[in-house]
Amino acid sequence: MMMCGGIPWQAYFQRVLSSRNATVARTLSVFAGFGCFCAAIPAVVVGVITLNTDWENTKYDKALTEGNYKLAVPLCLNYLCPPVVTFIGLGAVSAAVMSSTDSSILGVSCMFTRNVFQRVFYPKATDKHMMWALRGTIFFNTSVAMIIAITVKSVYGLYLICSDLVFVLLFPHLVLVIHFPHLINRYGMVLGFSIALLFRALSGEPVLGYDAILKFPGYAEGVDGMPGHQKFPFRIVCMLVHLLIGLGVTQLTNYLHQQGYLTDEVDVLKEYSSESNTNKNKDLVIENSYPITELRKEAANGVTNGVTNGSANGNMNGHGNGYKNGHC
Repeated sequence: MMMCGGIPWQAYFQRVLSSRNATVARTLSVFAGFGCFCAAIPAVVVGVITLNTDWENTKYDKALTEGNYKLAVPLCLNYLCPPVVTFIGLGAVSAAVMSSTDSSILGVSCMFTRNVFQRVFYPKATDKHMMWALRGTIFFNTSVAMIIAITVKSVYGLYLICSDLVFVLLFPHLVLVIHFPHLINRYGMVLGFSIALLFRALSGEPVLGYDAILKFPGYAEGVDGMPGHQKFPFRIVCMLVHLLIGLGVTQLTNYLHQQGYLTDEVDVLKEYSSESNTNKNKDLVIENSYPITELRKEAANGVTNGVTNGSANGNMNGHGNGYKNGHC
């Protein structure tokens, strides 16, 4: 989950698809892994310092319990650093959090407005419609984020939930759109996404504090009012359900369209309309992105060079062997 759920992140593809060429995109992807490793070192150092500090001999004046481990950074800055470092550190953390939050909310709202509201539900939306949809989406996402921030007590748990949802909801889309675009359509993607989201929501989430309704084999019931947890690999099941439903619904709608049952009047997502088929490839951002174009050119050049070199070598060997055999 952590590996595959870390691939379809908008922040990553936003930078990769805006790269100058394919070489830069590859280099960024490789070095980003080392950059993430280096960025984790300060957090590990702060955690080690927090665990090995005798807090009873500081101004904190009490032992650090497991429930207060989340206060590691504020405690270290407040009680173990000079006031100047504390002021700069807290300011840097606050600025980083606010910057990441507003960019994430704006990015998610823009993606939903463009990729879901306009392309799926309202293809004829004007700029005014898009603006109001964007405003409403920003308000909704901000409200949900505020409620989660107030109710959830674990930041690490939120990271796990993010990777969980990305793995279940976005990873199948990425695989199908990139590698098998001819096997998926809008109906398959929308229905697969909706059912996978329903399955995941019914499977429970201890971090959010609610019990499971859909209990897989080996489910551990909660005690003392605490929610239970799934021992079965239910996330993989939800992801596979998403994948299979998307493929199955796509084949079913294609069959219904070929048999004449899915006409333009009942094609609510405009998957088979002539206008949609004409602009389908033009509307895909990934189709027009520079690194993808460069990768395709490199592949085409590789095939062309292989054919050219093969023909040239064959001709040269043929002439050389004929000349040699004739003289002999």
